[in-house]
Amino acid sequence: MKTALITIGSTREYIDPVRYISNESSGKQGISLIKGLLKKNYKIICLHGYLKVKPIISRKIKYIFTPNAKSMLQEAKKNYKVDIAIFNAAVSDFYVKSFSKNKIKSKKGLTLQLINNPDILKSICSSQKKPLITVGFAYETNNYLDNAKKKLENKKCDFIVLNYPLKNDFIFNNNFNNGGILDKQGNYYEIGNVSKTVFANKIIKHILEI
Repeated sequence: MKTALITIGSTREYIDPVRYISNESSGKQGISLIKGLLKKNYKIICLHGYLKVKPIISRKIKYIFTPNAKSMLQEAKKNYKVDIAIFNAAVSDFYVKSFSKNKIKSKKGLTLQLINNPDILKSICSSQKKPLITVGFAYETNNYLDNAKKKLENKKCDFIVLNYPLKNDFIFNNNFNNGGILDKQGNYYEIGNVSKTVFANKIIKHILEI
């Protein structure tokens, strides 16, 4: 049986016990990708942050809760021996230098010093110990294809799935997605504005065919 690693959901970096920095993600696209992989008879390791959807219960899926970027990278390094790895999670790019153990009292303004989190996709793709196929995600709001190409080159992954907003629709937290997939040879396959289930199935089909 073939194996897959997938990251889904959003990570959080806490400022104090109740406040945090995060990225927008419901986990819907990630769950749709898991469904698609199950249909192809993959055994799945899912590293997940915070989800707004219910996970799929299956003996073929192992869930590992990774609440922040560092824990997600640590688990990704442990589980790199897979046929395909899909990095779909919305990982927070920064963490707060000084975490407050006590709740910060309300006041006029607050200055935070932010530190760059480890780059999970680049770390895994640049390592000698890496999955056979690596797939990253890029959400872009301008110069969509150019920015996706730059990310593909920088991260050194095999594919980048490009997501971009529609007019008056940022495509978060709904049942539809918009975009396409780019490979290392510069070939771009536009999927368009379709349901997240269809989007996931087209991504998996395209990758496996190539």
